[in-house]
Amino acid sequence: MKFECKNKYKMGYSFFGKNMKLKINECFNLAQNNITEYFKKFDGDNLFIRENYNAVWVASKTRIHIFNNAHWLETLDAESITTLVKPIRIEMETKFTNQDNELVFVASQQSCLLDMDTRKIRKIDTVNFPKDMDVEATLFENGYKKLNDEFDEEDFVYEQTVFSQDIDFSNHINNAVYVRYIMNALPIELLDRIDITDAEIHYLAEGKEGQKLRIYRKDIDDKTIRFLIKENDRELIRASIDYK
Repeated sequence: MKFECKNKYKMGYSFFGKNMKLKINECFNLAQNNITEYFKKFDGDNLFIRENYNAVWVASKTRIHIFNNAHWLETLDAESITTLVKPIRIEMETKFTNQDNELVFVASQQSCLLDMDTRKIRKIDTVNFPKDMDVEATLFENGYKKLNDEFDEEDFVYEQTVFSQDIDFSNHINNAVYVRYIMNALPIELLDRIDITDAEIHYLAEGKEGQKLRIYRKDIDDKTIRFLIKENDRELIRASIDYK
């Protein structure tokens, strides 16, 4: 069975940073919004499955590739599809194109089902995900990166308290909020002179309100920066950006 979700999104002024480049966390937000509506097409969105199956979809990995910058007041066309279905995970892909039908950015998200009581991963067939879901080709040529860099205290940048507005419907830190945390480890001077082409984040554990998180940054070379967020000794996310 084929499902797709197409929407139009007008680029608001608050989506952009000081350099009028679309913020990376807003790319994550836009993709997340469209994927959520995709799930609603078959009564698979988090509001429905939490009420009926006591579970929610959570992202385990997300990656974004940026082709072109969006512009203020521009309208982007978004389309989400399914690119992989496994017993305990699925992958969705959302592409955003401008009015000239040029790709602006593409986001791929790997998701799993989380039981609301045990906070453990459940099999997809325990909810009403379509068993005959069509799987389509991905625009990403390579798989997810291995983010296994070593970090030490010399890589520490700042401490972040988790506040109530960082928490989403799944009762943990929202995916795009983590992106804002890591991007805050980069100074304006750097962001003004680079163009980010890729961003990838791996979600390893849940973050909750009131926790004190430590954000680390390691410059790999002149085109890649890696990040780690920890709560005490527990790793919450690992992430990477590539730029030119």
